[in-house]
Amino acid sequence: MLACAAHAQDSGSTDGMTSGGAADRHALAAAREPSLPAVKVSGERETETATSPVPGYVASRSATGTKTDTPIIETPQSISVITADQIQAQGAQTVGQALRYTPGVIGEQYGGLDTTVDYYMVRGFPNQFPFVDGLSTETYFTLLAPAVDPYALERIDVLRGPSSVLYGQNIPGGMINLVTKRPTEEPLHEVSMDVGNYGTVGARFDLGGPLTKDGTVLYRLTGEAGTAGSQVDYQTDKRFFIAPALTWKPSADTTLTLLSQFSYRNSSDPTVDLPAVGTLYPGPNGARIRTSLFDGEPNFNQTRRSEEDIGYEFEHRFNDWLTVRQNLRYTHVNLDKDVVGDAGLEDDQVTMDRYAFDAKASADIFTVDNQAQFKFATGALQHTALVGVDYVHSIDRWAENDATDVPSLNLYAPVYGAPISFGGVDYSVEHHLDQVGVYAQDQVRLGKLVATFGVRQDWADTDEFDRIAGATDQSNSEQRFTYRAGLVYLFDSGFAPYVSYATSFQPGLGTTFDGSALKPTTGQSVEVGVKYQPHGQKSFAMLSLFNILQRNVTEPDYSHPDGNYVVQTGAQRVKGIELSGVADLGAGMNLTAAYTYMDGTISASDQGYAGNAAPNVPHNMASLWFDKTFQQGWYRGFGVGAGVRYLGAQYGDEANDVKMPSVTLFDAAIHYDIAHWRFSVNAQNLFDRVYVNCQSTNYCAYGLRRSVIGRATYQW
Repeated sequence: MLACAAHAQDSGSTDGMTSGGAADRHALAAAREPSLPAVKVSGERETETATSPVPGYVASRSATGTKTDTPIIETPQSISVITADQIQAQGAQTVGQALRYTPGVIGEQYGGLDTTVDYYMVRGFPNQFPFVDGLSTETYFTLLAPAVDPYALERIDVLRGPSSVLYGQNIPGGMINLVTKRPTEEPLHEVSMDVGNYGTVGARFDLGGPLTKDGTVLYRLTGEAGTAGSQVDYQTDKRFFIAPALTWKPSADTTLTLLSQFSYRNSSDPTVDLPAVGTLYPGPNGARIRTSLFDGEPNFNQTRRSEEDIGYEFEHRFNDWLTVRQNLRYTHVNLDKDVVGDAGLEDDQVTMDRYAFDAKASADIFTVDNQAQFKFATGALQHTALVGVDYVHSIDRWAENDATDVPSLNLYAPVYGAPISFGGVDYSVEHHLDQVGVYAQDQVRLGKLVATFGVRQDWADTDEFDRIAGATDQSNSEQRFTYRAGLVYLFDSGFAPYVSYATSFQPGLGTTFDGSALKPTTGQSVEVGVKYQPHGQKSFAMLSLFNILQRNVTEPDYSHPDGNYVVQTGAQRVKGIELSGVADLGAGMNLTAAYTYMDGTISASDQGYAGNAAPNVPHNMASLWFDKTFQQGWYRGFGVGAGVRYLGAQYGDEANDVKMPSVTLFDAAIHYDIAHWRFSVNAQNLFDRVYVNCQSTNYCAYGLRRSVIGRATYQW
């Protein structure tokens, strides 16, 4: 390994952290308390890495911020890691739910009711396309974005601030990197069953370990199948995934890991487009629309989505100073979607006009990232240098059959079953994206000072092909240079102040009325802060101050409402403060805490919104989660968890016509570990608080109401 990383591993090993899952954690607890029932562990695991399992809630390393296995405290940007143990303890059923206790992030932008796509905000900027194992999932259509089951993940890394210098196109607020489960050196066997309200039933398994006696071939096989209802009538969600993985280590210097996942989902279309009148605001005579109301048609209400992913991660260490890597993935997605939705509220404030369409879509995404990592010294300076070339090729297709006649719906006394008339496919397009990026980074250490410098050049070509007209509507070719510079100073006390400056870009996607090409959307960020990781303790705290400006923001073209046109004149600035901490307090206690203050402003807009508050940017967010497992006495193995989440008031649209009040939600958990068994019950929104999230006056959704899920898990 490189000198910088080796130094960090040596210093990090004093924390006594070892990799492993929940079974390892209980085994360690049993070793400290002989009275606890022990779980058999066949050997000591190697030191934590950027992708290995993390016992408990506190991770010390990540590759998301540097593409090298680097201590989080040495990365000059704010990073949070949600470990598999934290996901399990909080009972998260989606990636959005797993992000609930993360600073600067709204993991469920539309209240969490839509589980088919993870809509999230990072430092006030929206996205739906997470990275998976450090590779892009970007396509043109949001509904083709992945919705990865958190049970398939080893961890979720959240890098706040621009990341284009390493990953190319991305929002300036930050990125979500989903790290999937890898083969394990130690045998791992786990099966579980879930039962919950709304008809939730599920089963899952996670198996891993060596396939050969010498440990050169390892495997991991993870899967889940389940079905669930919803607080909304006529809604079901049937899902299945299986994720085989295989690692081959022919020598200590060479590793090849094959990663794959196959998933299928058949779900109903969620009701996330109710009017503000009757949900956020009182309806006629003060009435409210039921939270269980379904505004579509029961017989025209399905989303069928399948996805196949296959790829690999290859690494070879030539010598002490040179290591090369190649990460590659191919993804194919198929989507068949029937939708009936809100086309506007009539004057009586009771009847909703509706639209409908049947869409068939698909996407093919190929991504590859080639890296060479160098370790060398120039005098007193120790270098970890990285150079790389990555490539993204994405094609998506969308064919839509829009209805010509859709019956309206009484929102307070709905009657379903009236016929819907269709006129044939009237919208059929194909989008292409080709992006090549060349990047270089140097992590330089001089004593306790660590500097990180990076540069990148991207070339991106996009086009939209009208399959009905047989012609290309729009074609863009763009080049963009991005960079980052950051400094961290590592005090002996465990404090590490840092400062960084970084830039970002996103290719211009969409069609303008006059056919003119879109400019890249660009961003820049200044961030200062301090991290704290006390020696000999499993805890980590951060304080960050940031100022982000995004230019060439794409907005809907309201001057030409008959087409899906956009204009590109907007700019948005978000300034804020984040304070967070995560700790293993000993004696079976784990804690996470976060507070975020943000001030978001639309600084330029052709639509007349300049000076307005940026949508979906609350001034204040806070969260606290505490979990305690008793270590001795007659109640040893019994544990309780409790959490509180606060989301401040925010506007839902750029015009600032819709303002959502603040909301405070409570979560709770109880669990019991005995021998190889773990029994748990998780309740989300414990007191069943009813709240609303709106993106416009005609696009509102009720937040998730109380859900309770019980799980029995057996490990051997």
